[in-house]
Amino acid sequence: MKSKYHIEMTRDALEGIFSDKALQTIIRANIWQDRPQNQFSRDYIHFDGSAFEAGYAYIAHQKQAILSFLNSGKIKPAQKAFGQIIHTWQDFYSHSNYVQLWLKQHPETIPDEIEPADPSSLNSPELFSGVNYGLIEFIAMLPLLSKWVYERMPDDSHAKNNMDDPLANPLFPYAIAAATKRTRLVWRELQVKFKEYHLPQPLIDQFLGRENNN
Repeated sequence: MKSKYHIEMTRDALEGIFSDKALQTIIRANIWQDRPQNQFSRDYIHFDGSAFEAGYAYIAHQKQAILSFLNSGKIKPAQKAFGQIIHTWQDFYSHSNYVQLWLKQHPETIPDEIEPADPSSLNSPELFSGVNYGLIEFIAMLPLLSKWVYERMPDDSHAKNNMDDPLANPLFPYAIAAATKRTRLVWRELQVKFKEYHLPQPLIDQFLGRENNN
């Protein structure tokens, strides 16, 4: 998904929860996940190539990293790990066919009604995401070459299966809605983790960037 949409979704989901400074750190870490070295051989970061189990494991690892960072007083690394988690989840909805599977069961729903964690869609044997074929995927996005390259891309390619922007797929609004809801859900799940691990409130306040408001 394009950076501007990652930024918009993250702000929409988390503004008012995190301070502006904390949110900026989270957003920078989010969009930094799309740096070039993460586009090759790291499918789990973007849920490309149906790397679902690896993606889920990466998210679980990052959640534990947040707890470890906070317990060590490392606030900014914890915020960055959170930004990395939500980037990966946001890509899940624009890179996989989760939206199509949801609509198959709920054909009359509008984007705002989509559920981001529907078990039958998440566990469907039909769930897949497009393969990242590397440099050719970037060429397929270039205005002067996109049409010619797109027509020659494999049917299982990222180029032919993504919902990274409104022009890529008319179901884009569903992907945005689901990804925004998932971003909020990740925060709620973290709150549960904080309680389970008895994380002190002052540390949570620092994570939120609101320690000076008390």
